[in-house]
Amino acid sequence: MYFQPIEDPGSKLIAYLLGDPDVREAVVIDPPPRENELILALLSERKMRLRYVLRTHVHAHDGADCSALCGRASAQLVVAHSVVLTDGCPHIPLRVGEGSQLEFGNECIRVLSTPGHTPACVSYLWRDRLFCGDVFDAGDCPSGDAEVDGGLLFDSLMRSIFRLPEQTLVFPAHAIDGRHVATLAELRQHYGRMFNQSRDDFIADMLSRRSQRGQPRRSGQHQAPHRSY
Repeated sequence: MYFQPIEDPGSKLIAYLLGDPDVREAVVIDPPPRENELILALLSERKMRLRYVLRTHVHAHDGADCSALCGRASAQLVVAHSVVLTDGCPHIPLRVGEGSQLEFGNECIRVLSTPGHTPACVSYLWRDRLFCGDVFDAGDCPSGDAEVDGGLLFDSLMRSIFRLPEQTLVFPAHAIDGRHVATLAELRQHYGRMFNQSRDDFIADMLSRRSQRGQPRRSGQHQAPHRSY
């Protein structure tokens, strides 16, 4: 099995390229637009066909960015059921939700519905690895402030994410305090105070964090946020 993280130096967004070298099929999760050439080169080097471009979430300000990679690689765009894509997106997406499964080669990816960071977030579970986008931002991502729903985020974490085995490896869309991977057990320990609150207290804590941080940056200025990991 082929597995390659790809980080964009500018946005610090991390993509994940998964491939089955025997069947020569691959998928990529949350590809940064500026890394398309690298992704295509890696696919060409290993003679793999890109089957899916998976998005964990799409912010309102980049709804037209449905990935030029789909057209260049003849791949299928995959988004959550309720993601809104603007008229500028030329691709008809495959829409997925809780319990959906995606096959590539001899591999299978399971979809989890994890809204909260945006109203329509999903996470992708492959083997013992969870690709969860920004579900652990918990009030620290300025770019998504207007879309965050603290109650939905709490539900996603407690009813979906933390019900997975503790040794599940979590791969976020942005590094958490410099770390690109952690187990669920580690994340539960480090975020323990925040996630051991009541739902109402969690929502209040998120609002407090956003208030203390000040006004959010303008759309399009999503820089790597500091996280309390």
